[in-house]
Formats: sequence, structure tokens, C-alpha cells
Amino acid sequence: MPEKVAVGLFLFLLFMFGACIGSFCNVVAMRVPLKESFTKGRSHCPKCKHDLNALDLIPFFSWIFLRGKCRYCKEKISFRYPFTELVGGLAALFSLWQLGVTVNALVLFYIIMVLVTLSMIDLETMEIPDGFHIAILVAAILSYWFGPTFGIMDPGIVSRVIGFFVVSVPMYILAMLTGGFGGGDIKLMAVAGLLLGWKATLVAFMVGIFAAAFYCIYIVIYAAVAVARKKADSFKDGMHSAMKRQFAFGPYLSVGIVVAYLYSEQLISFYWGMFLK
Repeated sequence: MPEKVAVGLFLFLLFMFGACIGSFCNVVAMRVPLKESFTKGRSHCPKCKHDLNALDLIPFFSWIFLRGKCRYCKEKISFRYPFTELVGGLAALFSLWQLGVTVNALVLFYIIMVLVTLSMIDLETMEIPDGFHIAILVAAILSYWFGPTFGIMDPGIVSRVIGFFVVSVPMYILAMLTGGFGGGDIKLMAVAGLLLGWKATLVAFMVGIFAAAFYCIYIVIYAAVAVARKKADSFKDGMHSAMKRQFAFGPYLSVGIVVAYLYSEQLISFYWGMFLK
């Protein structure tokens, strides 16, 4: 078999592996809030409850072949399902690209998919189940066991312990004073500190803040457009319409954790470089 064909086949199989994990993450995100087991029972359509067969369960591609509709009840299948499967496939390829064929690449992929799943649940329920904090704790243990796994030197046990408190404690104090953060967010940054060390944890939090700021900009634009299109009587009404739901911070913190896991050393060097020139 020609080398290029073999490499292409390997990458396709790796993508499908990641997509299968993404499909499993969809099941977890759907069943955990309902207090259902995600290890038992066959996959079924959430609308008509019909059990799905093998042809309905090919990650990403089944959604395309079925044109986004259930084979049995013809109801639309949420785009969240193929999107998460696509993210899983791309995350597998990205982990290989960043860290090569190593155990550390598996650790990175595991972290990304845990964060993707908890983000979906947080967006839907405004809660992060404690099981996901334990999952990140497992990642912290793995990263410590296998040594440096990302774009910074191994922070060491002292830095990790400091990292547990450096962001979570201020978040807890602010939550007590203003109610601005949920308990799940605080726990997430605590276990992230054990994974990243204190410097990278600060980077993760700041990236999460900036990511959330972009969403806030979207809200302002949405409100302005609503007024322009006369879907709202005033800018205030438009803002109220855009913010009908509470703000889920977990997805933005998750983005920050992944960025810090890979690039915190570069970001810190860039930041200090601006002041030392």
C-alpha cells in the first residue's frame, strides 16, 4: 500500500475514532441531566423513542445521509449531534498534530472531550455535575504521572496545589458577595489548577473571561439588530430578549483550559515581552 494512502487511511480511522467518542459524549450529555445511565440501553431517537440501528449510528455521516431527520418519525435531528461528532473527530486529529503518537496525545484528547461534554450540559442545565470535576482530576493525575504534556514545563506538585486555590478561592469569595459564579465553575477552576499549575490557571481564567466577553459583544449586537428590525421596542428590551437565559460560564472556562494547556508558556512570554521591550 502506498505510503500516502496508508497515512490517509490512518487519519480517516483516527477521525472516525474521535467521532465515535463524540457520539458517546452526546449520549452522556443527553442522559446525565435526566439521571439516566449512559452505559445501558440502546440509542434511540429522543423524539419518537425508536431504537436506532447500525446505519443510523455512523458518526457524522448518518446525519448527512438522513438529511438531518430521523429515519422513523422524520423529525429534525438537532445539529448538536453531528457537530459534537465532528468536534470529536477534529479533536483526535488535533491531538495527534500537537503531540504525535503518544500517551500525552490521548490525555489531551480526553481533556478536550470531557470539557466539550460538560459544556453541553452546562449550556442546557446551567450546572456542571461533579463527575466531570472528577474526570478533570483524573486528567491532572495522568498529566503528572506522564510528565510534561503541553506547551509549558511540568509545573510540579507545589504549583499544582497553588493552582487549586489561585482562581477558585477569589471566585468563591465573589460568588459569596455577588452570586456571580456558580459552584460548578468554581470547582472546575480548582481541579483545572491541579492540571495546569498556578501560572497556566491564571491564563486559563483570563482566556475564559475574554471568550465570554465576545459573547457579551454578540448580545449587544443582537439587541441593536433587534431594535433595527423592530423586533424590540427599545435597546433595553433587545438586551432582555438576548439574555432570556442565564449565562453559562463553563464553556468559556473550558476554552481557556484547553488554550492554557497547550499555549500558556507562549502566551505568558508574549505578555511579558510587551512590557520588557
